[in-house]
Amino acid sequence: YNNMANILDDQGKLEKALTMHQKALDIRLKALGSDHADTAASYNNIASVLQNQGKLQEALTMHQKALDIRLKALGPYHVSTAASHCNMALILKKQG
Repeated sequence: YNNMANILDDQGKLEKALTMHQKALDIRLKALGSDHADTAASYNNIASVLQNQGKLQEALTMHQKALDIRLKALGPYHVSTAASHCNMALILKKQG
């Protein structure tokens, strides 16, 4: 579902992309649990689409979920954890 969602996002079909990313998240939650790094990646992907839709507060919430999981699963010095910090900072900058 992630690959399809990424293609849809690139095509500007954001609602469809969001639906596909949500399906991927649902699968990962069931298969891997809520504290797995891949689950965090799904939250990050959802946040990206929300950001593209201009829904910055919702995107920030999803990025925070991804960050919380990554801190727990990967630790504070992992590159994916750093990416979550960066993603959140970019949204906060856009919000002023």
